[in-house]
Amino acid sequence: MNPSVDALFQYTRSQVTDQDIVDFSPGDPGYPAYVKLWTQIRRSGAIPRQSEFDLSEVIGLTGWAKPEQERAPERFRCYRRFTSAVGVALLHYGNDSESVHVANYLARDLVIDLDPTSKRHLSLLRSVVETTREVLSTTNLDEGYPFFTFASMILAQKAQDWSGAEVAATQLITDENAVRHNESLNWMVTDDRFLLGLCNYDQLHNDWMSFAETLRNPNAHEDTQLVIDALKKKR
Repeated sequence: MNPSVDALFQYTRSQVTDQDIVDFSPGDPGYPAYVKLWTQIRRSGAIPRQSEFDLSEVIGLTGWAKPEQERAPERFRCYRRFTSAVGVALLHYGNDSESVHVANYLARDLVIDLDPTSKRHLSLLRSVVETTREVLSTTNLDEGYPFFTFASMILAQKAQDWSGAEVAATQLITDENAVRHNESLNWMVTDDRFLLGLCNYDQLHNDWMSFAETLRNPNAHEDTQLVIDALKKKR
């Protein structure tokens, strides 16, 4: 596993408690198994290498939850940061995203749960989304990898690293085009919308649009402006 992925896992693991797992695990018939497995992961610091139902179901269902509707929103976010870190690790272990959590959904979870009070969390996320983009564009090929490129751009801007954000914008344009022209990946691409058209899993696209609305271009960088304009087009 890439060291940055393990570092994010260990960081999020340190921020969650057994009680958080008890309180926030999905309350369906699988609840006892979820609590047992995720408590074991938290206590042992060991992530299973192979995805299974009790992993993917928790990661997926937790991703759909709205923290503000939970009884303790920040505790819930800590819990979801932990489940998302496990999800990323499973992708790095070679599991396909559909057996873990759809790539653009997982990337969204990472960005939306950024802790604005923690420079450490931001730094870890930046490293993780970059290395996950690399994995999903090479050894664990997935058409959703440009969403991790976009996440890199968003997080770089949050860090006010304008140079890094500009590099990510240029890479995003390249990656988006590469997916559209890769016959191994483009068989489901029937939508010409920039980035958002790459994936039929579109239930969280409004969040990506909201992220796009926060983007700035203080240096009048051409590719940054192209990304901003492309994502602002009427749908």
